[in-house]
Amino acid sequence: MIPDGEDAPGPFPPIDVLNGEFVSNTNSLLKDYIDAMEAVKLRLGLQMVMLISNRANTYLQASGLNKALIASNPKRCAQVISRAVNLIYTLSALIYPFMPATSESILNQLNAPARVVPEVLSNDILAGHAIGTPQHLFKKIEENMADVWRSRFGGNEAAPNVDTAPVSKKKPGKKGTTAPSTAIDGPKSPEVLALENKVAEQGKIVRELKGRSPKTPELEEEIKVAVKVLKALKADIEKALSPS
Repeated sequence: MIPDGEDAPGPFPPIDVLNGEFVSNTNSLLKDYIDAMEAVKLRLGLQMVMLISNRANTYLQASGLNKALIASNPKRCAQVISRAVNLIYTLSALIYPFMPATSESILNQLNAPARVVPEVLSNDILAGHAIGTPQHLFKKIEENMADVWRSRFGGNEAAPNVDTAPVSKKKPGKKGTTAPSTAIDGPKSPEVLALENKVAEQGKIVRELKGRSPKTPELEEEIKVAVKVLKALKADIEKALSPS
């Protein structure tokens, strides 16, 4: 059941005290998605979906939802849940052109009808709405199948091996240096393996875009977005590899 965050139906306030600029940032990315899809730039549209999804993950992690927060600020918790659920509802429409079955699964879990792509993030699934039965959107990647799938679908370039990558002793931020990589002992988790595959795929996209000519403003913007997605995926790997 969706808790009551005292939000009115319709568009969320772009900026508010409890949630900062989360809605405003999301609305900006939604506009970029709509512009890309209207221009039939499908790859750029999918990249915008990934950026919106990453933005939502960052929002949830920063919100610090726990029992203490529920007790001290129940309104804040209710608003976080409301915005997260409604963003997931929006994502069900954004990914439909690329993964219709996944879109349908999201709608079933939300217990909500199909929707059109909104121009702004809105409070459409209201307080008191009963959510459907949760289930995994994607199958778990078994470690013993990762190499098989990488060989079958990853092309000639294998995903980077984070376990065996040399660790730089130079400090990051200086010219000619790279940030130190994170090494872990033992086999990598399915999450890390999946992220490595995404990094390899996104790296190819970036290289392909940079190899195009002429360098039009539209291409430069597409490269900029693709690099942002790549950096976000690499940051997700660092988080997954960081000791808890």
